[in-house]
Amino acid sequence: MIYDGDCRFCTLWIQRWKSLTRDKVKYIPYKNAGSKFHPLTSEDFEKSLHYITTKKEVFSGASAVFKSLADASVYQFLFWLYNRMSIFKNCTEIGYRFIANNRRISSFMTYIFWGKNLEKPTYHLSRWIFLKLIAIVYFIAFLSFWIQAEGLVGQNGILPANDFFQSVAHQLGSSAFFNVPSLQLFLPGYSGLGLICGMGLVFSLTLFIGMMPRISLVFLWILYLSVVAAGQRFLSFQWDILLLECGFLSIFFSPGVWFYRLKTPVPSSGGMLFLLRWLLFRLMFFSGITKLASGDSTWWDLTALSYHYETQPLATWTAWYAHQLPMWVQRISTGAMFGIELVAPFFIFGPRRLRYAAFGSISLFMVLIASTGNYTYFNLLTIVLCVLLLDDGIIKRIVPFRVFKYQRKYFLKSANIRWKKSVIIAFVSLVFLLSASNTAMRYYPNFSPYVSIQKLLNTIRPFHIINNYGLFSVMTVRRPELIIETSDDGNEWKEIDFKWKAGDISKKPKFVQPHQPRLDWQMWFSALFYERVAEYFKKTYGRDPISQEEHFSLMRQVPISKRYRWFYLFLNQIFENEKEVLSLLKNDKIGPAPKYLRVWLYDYHFTSITERSESGNWWKRDNQRLILPKFSKEEIWIP
Repeated sequence: MIYDGDCRFCTLWIQRWKSLTRDKVKYIPYKNAGSKFHPLTSEDFEKSLHYITTKKEVFSGASAVFKSLADASVYQFLFWLYNRMSIFKNCTEIGYRFIANNRRISSFMTYIFWGKNLEKPTYHLSRWIFLKLIAIVYFIAFLSFWIQAEGLVGQNGILPANDFFQSVAHQLGSSAFFNVPSLQLFLPGYSGLGLICGMGLVFSLTLFIGMMPRISLVFLWILYLSVVAAGQRFLSFQWDILLLECGFLSIFFSPGVWFYRLKTPVPSSGGMLFLLRWLLFRLMFFSGITKLASGDSTWWDLTALSYHYETQPLATWTAWYAHQLPMWVQRISTGAMFGIELVAPFFIFGPRRLRYAAFGSISLFMVLIASTGNYTYFNLLTIVLCVLLLDDGIIKRIVPFRVFKYQRKYFLKSANIRWKKSVIIAFVSLVFLLSASNTAMRYYPNFSPYVSIQKLLNTIRPFHIINNYGLFSVMTVRRPELIIETSDDGNEWKEIDFKWKAGDISKKPKFVQPHQPRLDWQMWFSALFYERVAEYFKKTYGRDPISQEEHFSLMRQVPISKRYRWFYLFLNQIFENEKEVLSLLKNDKIGPAPKYLRVWLYDYHFTSITERSESGNWWKRDNQRLILPKFSKEEIWIP
């Protein structure tokens, strides 16, 4: 490769080419070439880059770039496209000529987007940090669920997992695992679920210390897949499936060694790095798209955040302060959010400094969300994915790591395994095609991929390998809250207090993340559902239900009520005074089993600065509606 050694732009990019082609291509400044390449002259070399093969073939311009890469077994498809697609050939040659004639500007733009060093970036440190952090996320997820699993899905819990899997096995028979994949099908009883969670913690630790990283990730994915199936409605959140998809891709991104240390010389897969970045892109970009596609006016007029802090599932005390900010600040914040969700994701696939900008903006966005809300391990997991936007060069500037220098022979040996390369390319292409098709079907209902793609997506859907994402597509502008009361005589009533959700108006909203109190979360969704039920009842009858018979009669007419079967089972367990279920509440010792229950629906609001200074209350509530009038255990109806 003969290049202009006096051109700063050429010198920078030759650094990049050397790191790509290694010792398969020799690079010579044209002033050192002399007359060895006659009849080519110095004037020819000044005008264009030239590549001369061992067969004395001469290529110049864009063809020289693509041919040199192809001979080094790097990006061979580019040279294939150049030879077979005239539009690609013409466009690349025009682009090359434009850059060659404007080298000063091109050099400046190179510095802006790439910096001073254009060598191919490595991701050894990034992967090492990524695997440590994904181990921490898995540990949090397993531990958070395990400490509340007995009350949620234990034998005496709200939705007993053992009963669920027995029903699945009875209905589906031998195909049960492929429709509801869980090891608990083979480990019945709560003890089986405890074993699964315990093993999850163990393999999280083995992954963290670097022991059998790939094997550990395989077990972690299978174990958490089992937990998600066992959790039923309580593990139906986007971060649960995000962890599964991220964990699945991490299996192939991790090194296949027995003990992974920082100095272990195992090259990372560029294809798997792309898929993990593609996952981050889909998570962020389509979180923005889904808001706009919903047509919700609060997103379009940039007022959504003026409601968000108050109406989010588990508000924090910092959210109270954020809610007091003036409307112009809320509008600017909403606009900045759209900028991060709709623009920054494209930087993920851009030059080095654009990737750094994507890392900074998305990570800062996640920190701000975490500072004003309780979103479990979601924000941490997103930041973990952002780590892969950083290469070893920038990490070494921030953290004083001693990086092990790869041995060239190892790389050459790995590069020669063509079948392995082909398998990775095929796998990456398949996952990309499936995820793109899955996303297209969500936003374009009339889009119909090939039947084989549709069948494959339906087959793998229960395993959550490929998912769609998009949080808060419609902003909730009101905050309904369900308030459950108990009584022994039907006259004096006592309100049940939950650990984290809004109830007592004087209770300070607290931070609970990265733990997720899943009952409290589901109560937020239930309140939104029963608000619609209350509106329907008011519209139909002009009043609240006056008896439990009216409530249950209405619910029998609503098919979606089966999704909230857990709520009636929860009420029944309160009648039973089940300690496992009551342990999920703040006042878990509510005395003897109550004789009566009733359920109210209120609208909750943050107090203003003046109201809080006068009353000391963080909340105020109004619009009281009776959802479920007084009823006893004998009168309860389970959908």
